[in-house]
Amino acid sequence: MESQTFTIAPDAFDVTLLPSEARTPGTAVFREAVNAFLQEAFRGFGGRATIFVDDRRIAVSWNPDPTPSDPLEVIAGKLREGRTAEGIQLLQFLLSRQPDDVNILYNLGMALSDAGRLDEAVTHLRRAVELAPAFANGLVALGVALSRQQKNPEAVEVLAAAAKLEPDNPWAARNLGIGLLQLSKFGDAATHLRRAVILQADDQQSWAALGDALRLSGSAKEAEKAYGRAIALNPHNDLAEIARRGSSQMAHTTFASKIGGAARPDAVQYCLAALKTYAPLPKAEVQKIAFEIAVVGREGFDVNKAEKRYRLKSMEGEYTGLQMVCYMYVGFQIVAPGTDIGFDLSREYNTARSML
Repeated sequence: MESQTFTIAPDAFDVTLLPSEARTPGTAVFREAVNAFLQEAFRGFGGRATIFVDDRRIAVSWNPDPTPSDPLEVIAGKLREGRTAEGIQLLQFLLSRQPDDVNILYNLGMALSDAGRLDEAVTHLRRAVELAPAFANGLVALGVALSRQQKNPEAVEVLAAAAKLEPDNPWAARNLGIGLLQLSKFGDAATHLRRAVILQADDQQSWAALGDALRLSGSAKEAEKAYGRAIALNPHNDLAEIARRGSSQMAHTTFASKIGGAARPDAVQYCLAALKTYAPLPKAEVQKIAFEIAVVGREGFDVNKAEKRYRLKSMEGEYTGLQMVCYMYVGFQIVAPGTDIGFDLSREYNTARSML
Protein backbone atom coordinates (compact mmCIF):
# COMPACT_ATOMS: atom_id res chain seq x y z
CA MET A 1 0.00 0.00 0.00
CA GLU A 2 1.20 3.52 -0.73
CA SER A 3 2.17 5.86 2.09
CA GLN A 4 -0.41 8.24 3.51
CA THR A 5 0.21 11.70 4.97
CA PHE A 6 -1.76 13.37 7.77
CA THR A 7 -1.16 16.95 8.90
CA ILE A 8 -2.53 19.19 11.66
CA ALA A 9 -1.39 22.47 13.23
CA PRO A 10 0.61 22.21 16.49
CA ASP A 11 -2.10 24.09 18.41
CA ALA A 12 -4.63 21.45 17.29
CA PHE A 13 -2.78 18.77 19.25
CA ASP A 14 -4.32 17.89 22.62
CA VAL A 15 -1.43 18.49 25.00
CA THR A 16 -3.21 16.62 27.80
CA LEU A 17 -2.12 13.47 25.97
CA LEU A 18 1.51 14.36 26.72
CA PRO A 19 3.54 14.30 29.94
CA SER A 20 3.04 17.48 31.99
CA GLU A 21 6.59 18.68 31.30
CA ALA A 22 6.13 18.35 27.52
CA ARG A 23 3.04 20.45 26.86
CA THR A 24 4.56 23.64 25.46
CA PRO A 25 4.51 23.73 21.64
CA GLY A 26 7.76 24.83 20.08
CA THR A 27 9.98 23.13 22.64
CA ALA A 28 12.21 20.15 21.99
CA VAL A 29 10.51 18.10 24.68
CA PHE A 30 7.09 18.79 23.09
CA ARG A 31 8.36 17.56 19.72
CA GLU A 32 9.82 14.44 21.27
CA ALA A 33 6.61 13.64 23.17
CA VAL A 34 4.40 14.17 20.10
CA ASN A 35 6.73 11.94 18.09
CA ALA A 36 6.55 9.18 20.71
CA PHE A 37 2.74 9.39 20.95
CA LEU A 38 2.20 9.23 17.20
CA GLN A 39 4.75 6.48 16.64
CA GLU A 40 2.91 4.31 19.13
CA ALA A 41 -0.51 5.17 17.70
CA PHE A 42 0.35 4.48 14.08
CA ARG A 43 2.21 1.32 15.02
CA GLY A 44 -1.13 0.15 16.35
CA PHE A 45 -2.61 0.63 12.87
CA GLY A 46 0.03 -1.67 11.41
CA GLY A 47 3.01 -0.10 9.68
CA ARG A 48 5.76 2.43 10.13
CA ALA A 49 5.34 6.18 10.66
CA THR A 50 7.69 9.08 10.05
CA ILE A 51 6.83 12.10 12.19
CA PHE A 52 7.73 15.71 11.47
CA VAL A 53 7.02 18.44 14.03
CA ASP A 54 7.87 22.13 13.76
CA ASP A 55 6.23 25.44 14.67
CA ARG A 56 3.83 25.27 11.71
CA ARG A 57 2.67 21.67 11.47
CA ILE A 58 2.64 18.15 12.81
CA ALA A 59 2.89 15.73 9.89
CA VAL A 60 2.72 11.95 9.85
CA SER A 61 3.82 9.90 6.86
CA TRP A 62 2.44 6.41 7.40
CA ASN A 63 3.66 3.39 5.43
CA PRO A 64 1.06 0.69 6.10
CA ASP A 65 1.88 -2.98 6.38
CA PRO A 66 0.67 -5.16 3.48
CA THR A 67 -2.40 -6.04 5.59
CA PRO A 68 -2.82 -3.16 8.06
CA SER A 69 -5.60 -2.81 10.61
CA ASP A 70 -8.45 -0.46 9.79
CA PRO A 71 -7.53 2.75 11.67
CA LEU A 72 -11.21 3.50 12.32
CA GLU A 73 -11.72 0.12 13.99
CA VAL A 74 -8.62 0.59 16.14
CA ILE A 75 -9.78 4.05 17.19
CA ALA A 76 -13.30 2.78 17.89
CA GLY A 77 -11.74 0.27 20.28
CA LYS A 78 -9.95 3.07 22.12
CA LEU A 79 -13.21 4.99 22.42
CA ARG A 80 -14.99 1.94 23.83
CA GLU A 81 -12.20 1.67 26.42
CA GLY A 82 -12.85 5.26 27.50
CA ARG A 83 -9.72 6.67 25.84
CA THR A 84 -11.78 9.50 24.39
CA ALA A 85 -9.13 12.22 24.09
CA GLU A 86 -6.77 9.85 22.31
CA GLY A 87 -9.51 8.70 19.96
CA ILE A 88 -10.51 12.26 19.11
CA GLN A 89 -6.93 13.24 18.38
CA LEU A 90 -6.35 10.32 16.01
CA LEU A 91 -9.67 10.91 14.25
CA GLN A 92 -8.60 14.51 13.67
CA PHE A 93 -5.44 13.23 11.97
CA LEU A 94 -7.49 10.92 9.74
CA LEU A 95 -9.88 13.77 8.92
CA SER A 96 -6.99 15.98 7.78
CA ARG A 97 -6.45 13.58 4.86
CA GLN A 98 -10.10 12.70 4.19
CA PRO A 99 -12.16 15.76 5.18
CA ASP A 100 -15.33 14.43 3.53
CA ASP A 101 -15.22 10.88 4.87
CA VAL A 102 -18.66 10.35 6.42
CA ASN A 103 -17.54 7.62 8.82
CA ILE A 104 -14.67 9.70 10.17
CA LEU A 105 -16.94 12.73 10.56
CA TYR A 106 -19.56 10.59 12.31
CA ASN A 107 -17.17 8.93 14.74
CA LEU A 108 -15.38 12.18 15.50
CA GLY A 109 -18.69 13.98 16.03
CA MET A 110 -19.94 11.33 18.45
CA ALA A 111 -16.67 11.32 20.40
CA LEU A 112 -16.67 15.11 20.67
CA SER A 113 -20.32 15.03 21.78
CA ASP A 114 -19.51 12.52 24.53
CA ALA A 115 -16.59 14.71 25.57
CA GLY A 116 -18.87 17.74 25.92
CA ARG A 117 -17.30 19.60 22.98
CA LEU A 118 -20.72 20.16 21.50
CA ASP A 119 -20.12 22.99 19.03
CA GLU A 120 -17.36 20.98 17.33
CA ALA A 121 -19.49 17.84 17.45
CA VAL A 122 -22.45 19.50 15.77
CA THR A 123 -20.21 20.96 13.04
CA HIS A 124 -18.82 17.55 12.09
CA LEU A 125 -22.16 15.75 12.37
CA ARG A 126 -23.93 18.36 10.24
CA ARG A 127 -21.28 17.81 7.59
CA ALA A 128 -21.72 14.04 7.81
CA VAL A 129 -25.50 14.18 7.22
CA GLU A 130 -25.04 16.83 4.55
CA LEU A 131 -22.83 14.36 2.67
CA ALA A 132 -25.11 11.40 3.44
CA PRO A 133 -28.69 12.63 3.98
CA ALA A 134 -30.03 9.07 4.37
CA PHE A 135 -27.53 8.19 7.13
CA ALA A 136 -29.99 7.58 9.97
CA ASN A 137 -27.39 6.98 12.69
CA GLY A 138 -25.68 10.22 11.69
CA LEU A 139 -28.98 12.03 12.19
CA VAL A 140 -29.43 10.33 15.58
CA ALA A 141 -25.96 11.43 16.68
CA LEU A 142 -26.66 14.99 15.49
CA GLY A 143 -29.99 15.01 17.31
CA VAL A 144 -28.36 13.87 20.54
CA ALA A 145 -25.67 16.56 20.26
CA LEU A 146 -28.31 19.23 19.61
CA SER A 147 -30.29 18.00 22.61
CA ARG A 148 -27.18 18.28 24.75
CA GLN A 149 -26.93 21.88 23.54
CA GLN A 150 -30.51 22.36 24.82
CA LYS A 151 -31.69 22.92 21.24
CA ASN A 152 -34.59 20.56 21.78
CA PRO A 153 -36.99 21.63 18.99
CA GLU A 154 -34.28 21.21 16.33
CA ALA A 155 -33.10 17.99 17.97
CA VAL A 156 -36.61 16.52 17.75
CA GLU A 157 -36.89 17.56 14.10
CA VAL A 158 -33.61 15.80 13.26
CA LEU A 159 -34.47 12.69 15.29
CA ALA A 160 -37.91 12.49 13.65
CA ALA A 161 -36.17 12.46 10.27
CA ALA A 162 -33.96 9.60 11.48
CA ALA A 163 -36.99 7.63 12.71
CA LYS A 164 -38.77 8.19 9.41
CA LEU A 165 -35.76 6.90 7.48
CA GLU A 166 -35.40 3.84 9.72
CA PRO A 167 -38.58 3.02 11.67
CA ASP A 168 -36.83 0.01 13.22
CA ASN A 169 -33.84 1.98 14.50
CA PRO A 170 -34.06 1.69 18.32
CA TRP A 171 -31.70 4.64 18.91
CA ALA A 172 -33.84 6.91 16.76
CA ALA A 173 -37.01 5.82 18.58
CA ARG A 174 -35.46 6.18 22.03
CA ASN A 175 -33.87 9.58 21.51
CA LEU A 176 -36.90 10.96 19.69
CA GLY A 177 -39.04 9.86 22.63
CA ILE A 178 -36.67 11.50 25.11
CA GLY A 179 -36.62 14.68 23.02
CA LEU A 180 -40.40 14.84 22.96
CA LEU A 181 -40.44 14.20 26.71
CA GLN A 182 -38.19 17.25 27.18
CA LEU A 183 -40.68 19.28 25.13
CA SER A 184 -43.51 18.09 27.44
CA LYS A 185 -45.17 16.15 24.61
CA PHE A 186 -45.74 13.20 26.89
CA GLY A 187 -48.20 11.19 24.80
CA ASP A 188 -46.07 11.39 21.67
CA ALA A 189 -42.99 10.59 23.74
CA ALA A 190 -44.65 7.45 25.12
CA THR A 191 -45.52 6.30 21.59
CA HIS A 192 -41.90 6.38 20.43
CA LEU A 193 -40.51 4.99 23.68
CA ARG A 194 -42.92 2.05 23.48
CA ARG A 195 -41.47 1.44 20.03
CA ALA A 196 -37.95 1.67 21.42
CA VAL A 197 -38.52 -1.00 24.08
CA ILE A 198 -40.11 -3.31 21.50
CA LEU A 199 -37.06 -2.92 19.28
CA GLN A 200 -34.60 -3.31 22.14
CA ALA A 201 -36.19 -4.89 25.18
CA ASP A 202 -33.08 -4.69 27.37
CA ASP A 203 -32.49 -0.94 26.94
CA GLN A 204 -32.77 0.38 30.47
CA GLN A 205 -32.73 4.04 29.45
CA SER A 206 -35.74 3.54 27.18
CA TRP A 207 -37.71 1.82 29.95
CA ALA A 208 -36.92 4.55 32.48
CA ALA A 209 -37.86 7.29 30.01
CA LEU A 210 -41.03 5.40 29.09
CA GLY A 211 -41.95 5.33 32.78
CA ASP A 212 -41.55 9.12 32.94
CA ALA A 213 -43.61 9.68 29.79
CA LEU A 214 -46.40 7.41 31.01
CA ARG A 215 -46.42 8.91 34.50
CA LEU A 216 -46.61 12.43 33.14
CA SER A 217 -49.35 11.51 30.66
CA GLY A 218 -51.46 9.97 33.44
CA SER A 219 -50.95 6.25 32.72
CA ALA A 220 -49.91 5.30 36.24
CA LYS A 221 -50.25 1.51 36.08
CA GLU A 222 -48.31 1.22 32.84
CA ALA A 223 -45.72 3.67 34.17
CA GLU A 224 -45.15 1.51 37.25
CA LYS A 225 -44.52 -1.52 35.04
CA ALA A 226 -42.02 0.44 32.93
CA TYR A 227 -40.17 1.68 36.00
CA GLY A 228 -40.12 -1.86 37.39
CA ARG A 229 -38.61 -3.19 34.17
CA ALA A 230 -35.95 -0.45 34.19
CA ILE A 231 -34.97 -1.29 37.76
CA ALA A 232 -34.94 -5.05 37.11
CA LEU A 233 -32.49 -4.69 34.21
CA ASN A 234 -29.83 -3.25 36.53
CA PRO A 235 -30.85 -2.30 40.08
CA HIS A 236 -27.53 -0.71 40.95
CA ASN A 237 -26.91 2.15 38.53
CA ASP A 238 -28.04 5.75 38.01
CA LEU A 239 -30.86 4.80 35.63
CA ALA A 240 -32.34 2.54 38.28
CA GLU A 241 -32.25 5.43 40.74
CA ILE A 242 -34.03 7.65 38.21
CA ALA A 243 -36.70 4.98 37.82
CA ARG A 244 -37.07 4.66 41.60
CA ARG A 245 -37.47 8.41 41.98
CA GLY A 246 -40.12 8.45 39.26
CA SER A 247 -41.97 5.58 40.90
CA SER A 248 -41.70 7.23 44.30
CA GLN A 249 -42.91 10.55 42.93
CA MET A 250 -45.91 8.85 41.38
CA ALA A 251 -46.72 7.09 44.64
CA HIS A 252 -46.34 10.33 46.58
CA THR A 253 -48.61 12.21 44.19
CA THR A 254 -51.30 9.56 44.64
CA PHE A 255 -50.73 9.54 48.39
CA ALA A 256 -51.01 13.34 48.71
CA SER A 257 -54.02 13.65 46.42
CA LYS A 258 -56.07 11.35 48.63
CA ILE A 259 -55.95 13.78 51.52
CA GLY A 260 -55.91 17.09 49.67
CA GLY A 261 -52.45 18.16 50.85
CA ALA A 262 -53.14 17.93 54.62
CA ALA A 263 -51.32 15.59 56.97
CA ARG A 264 -52.62 12.08 56.39
CA PRO A 265 -53.85 10.56 59.67
CA ASP A 266 -52.64 7.00 59.07
CA ALA A 267 -49.17 8.24 58.12
CA VAL A 268 -49.13 10.46 61.23
CA GLN A 269 -49.81 7.40 63.38
CA TYR A 270 -47.09 5.40 61.63
CA CYS A 271 -44.60 8.25 62.14
CA LEU A 272 -45.62 8.44 65.80
CA ALA A 273 -45.10 4.67 66.17
CA ALA A 274 -41.69 5.00 64.55
CA LEU A 275 -40.68 7.81 66.90
CA LYS A 276 -41.65 5.70 69.89
CA THR A 277 -39.87 2.63 68.52
CA TYR A 278 -36.67 4.56 67.87
CA ALA A 279 -36.70 6.62 71.10
CA PRO A 280 -34.84 4.09 73.32
CA LEU A 281 -32.44 2.98 70.57
CA PRO A 282 -28.91 4.34 69.92
CA LYS A 283 -28.52 6.22 66.64
CA ALA A 284 -26.44 3.40 65.19
CA GLU A 285 -29.35 1.00 65.59
CA VAL A 286 -31.81 3.51 64.12
CA GLN A 287 -29.47 3.94 61.16
CA LYS A 288 -29.26 0.17 60.70
CA ILE A 289 -33.05 -0.13 60.54
CA ALA A 290 -33.45 2.85 58.18
CA PHE A 291 -30.79 1.49 55.84
CA GLU A 292 -32.37 -1.97 55.84
CA ILE A 293 -35.71 -0.45 54.89
CA ALA A 294 -34.00 1.50 52.10
CA VAL A 295 -32.47 -1.73 50.76
CA VAL A 296 -35.76 -3.64 50.97
CA GLY A 297 -37.44 -0.79 49.13
CA ARG A 298 -34.89 -0.43 46.35
CA GLU A 299 -37.62 -1.28 43.84
CA GLY A 300 -40.12 0.98 45.58
CA PHE A 301 -42.80 0.51 48.22
CA ASP A 302 -46.44 0.38 47.22
CA VAL A 303 -47.89 2.89 49.67
CA ASN A 304 -51.41 2.61 48.31
CA LYS A 305 -52.02 -1.12 48.82
CA ALA A 306 -52.45 -2.06 52.46
CA GLU A 307 -52.70 -5.75 51.60
CA LYS A 308 -49.10 -5.87 50.38
CA ARG A 309 -46.71 -6.54 53.28
CA TYR A 310 -42.97 -6.33 53.86
CA ARG A 311 -40.66 -7.93 56.44
CA LEU A 312 -37.39 -6.79 58.04
CA LYS A 313 -34.60 -8.65 59.80
CA SER A 314 -34.16 -5.84 62.29
CA MET A 315 -37.84 -5.57 63.36
CA GLU A 316 -40.44 -8.22 64.02
CA GLY A 317 -43.74 -8.39 62.20
CA GLU A 318 -45.08 -7.42 58.77
CA TYR A 319 -45.53 -3.87 57.53
CA THR A 320 -47.40 -2.11 54.76
CA GLY A 321 -45.55 -0.03 52.20
CA LEU A 322 -46.73 3.17 53.87
CA GLN A 323 -45.47 1.95 57.25
CA MET A 324 -42.09 1.15 55.73
CA VAL A 325 -41.80 4.60 54.17
CA CYS A 326 -42.80 6.28 57.44
CA TYR A 327 -40.28 4.27 59.47
CA MET A 328 -37.58 5.04 56.89
CA TYR A 329 -38.43 8.76 56.81
CA VAL A 330 -38.40 9.07 60.61
CA GLY A 331 -35.20 7.04 60.90
CA PHE A 332 -33.32 9.25 58.49
CA GLN A 333 -34.62 12.41 60.15
CA ILE A 334 -33.10 11.13 63.41
CA VAL A 335 -29.69 10.08 62.05
CA ALA A 336 -29.36 12.61 59.21
CA PRO A 337 -31.94 15.42 59.48
CA GLY A 338 -33.02 16.86 56.15
CA THR A 339 -32.32 13.66 54.16
CA ASP A 340 -34.55 13.46 51.08
CA ILE A 341 -35.83 9.91 50.69
CA GLY A 342 -37.90 10.89 47.66
CA PHE A 343 -41.16 10.93 49.62
CA ASP A 344 -42.19 14.04 51.55
CA LEU A 345 -43.68 13.14 54.92
CA SER A 346 -42.68 16.36 56.65
CA ARG A 347 -46.28 17.28 57.58
CA GLU A 348 -46.97 13.86 59.03
CA TYR A 349 -43.60 13.73 60.82
CA ASN A 350 -43.98 17.17 62.41
CA THR A 351 -47.55 16.41 63.46
CA ALA A 352 -46.41 13.16 65.08
CA ARG A 353 -43.60 14.93 66.93
CA SER A 354 -46.11 17.41 68.38
CA MET A 355 -48.07 14.49 69.82
CA LEU A 356 -45.24 13.04 71.89
